[in-house]
Amino acid sequence: MKKRFFLILSASGGAGHLRAAEALHRTASSSELPIHTENHDCLDFTTKVFKKIYAESYLSIVNRAPELWGYFYQLAEQRPYKKKGLLKIFDQVNYRRYLQTLVKFRPDAIICTHFLPFISISQEARKAGLKTPFFAATTDFDVHQYWVDPLIEKYYVYHEESSWQLQSKGIPPSRISAKGIPLVPEFQKSLAKDVARRQLRIEEGHFTLLILSGGFGVGRVEEVVRSVSDALEAFSPRKFTLLVVCGRNERAQSILSRAPFPDNIDPHIFGFVKNVHELMSASDLLVSKSGGLTSAEAMAKSLPMIVIDPIPGQETRNADLIVEHGAGWRAINLPNLIFKIRRLVEYPDILPAMRQSAATIAKPNAAYEILEDVHRHLERQNGGQP
Repeated sequence: MKKRFFLILSASGGAGHLRAAEALHRTASSSELPIHTENHDCLDFTTKVFKKIYAESYLSIVNRAPELWGYFYQLAEQRPYKKKGLLKIFDQVNYRRYLQTLVKFRPDAIICTHFLPFISISQEARKAGLKTPFFAATTDFDVHQYWVDPLIEKYYVYHEESSWQLQSKGIPPSRISAKGIPLVPEFQKSLAKDVARRQLRIEEGHFTLLILSGGFGVGRVEEVVRSVSDALEAFSPRKFTLLVVCGRNERAQSILSRAPFPDNIDPHIFGFVKNVHELMSASDLLVSKSGGLTSAEAMAKSLPMIVIDPIPGQETRNADLIVEHGAGWRAINLPNLIFKIRRLVEYPDILPAMRQSAATIAKPNAAYEILEDVHRHLERQNGGQP
């Protein structure tokens, strides 16, 4: 049987979109589905200068002025994305080679884990002869207005509430499926806590907290670690393990690696890691921002979260869903974070219910189910012909 060609597209606007694309690509290669995939950042088909500006402008805003990002997020939510005047000319110039490349690829399906790959060429794609159906695999628990575009045949969202929000934007239910956010194969497999702890050399019986700063080092990880450390010191002689992932924030990793910790805390300080699945499997509690991929990964590992410093907009909406379903709490500041950690340490019976709630909304197999659904969609369109 001839394999169908799925082109997976994302954009360098935050690590989560790229990880979701990688998840689809890797899952396809290890599945029995009659498909083969290629995974590309659509900005690789524009100029290096434009790619750098696009990626770094997002990180700069969320790092230095998160409230401004939240304002823009809400403003853009109020109306559909439309290209007019100079913006239209700007997109035509920057995305011309990208569109030409898509036409040459001639894929059977295009799956986007960021809205940029389709809104950048929405008005020009069909005129250029690109007849390939587009699918959107959204990467947060809510769906922003920018994901809504006539080029998309079907949307894959995280939750039934996400589907309802998309329907309120005019998308019929038949074009929406709540499959989840694509996760890499490591999150599609279970890993027992005791096994993960042996692999990471974590002492038996330690209450283990995982602190994630984000794939690009976004967030005030040093302050959070110091606050958590102070909170745990008060429970001596009880023992704790603190797993800290600094991402690409080399400065924070260097400072924390040299910092003193209380005697009852065993610290493990990491930079950018590829074994988050092991760290989550070994942990009792996650302290993190509520990025879409991180949140979905935590739910897949039945790991309760305390959310702190979510980016206004998409991450606050992710936090809302987690809290509403009982899978985590939200800390409004560092003193509040300390209070919540102390409460969970003092009353450990709270955590099992939170773990069960996380498992209830987990969707670890989203990547495979999305690929399978796209394949079935094409089969129905083609009357079962390959």
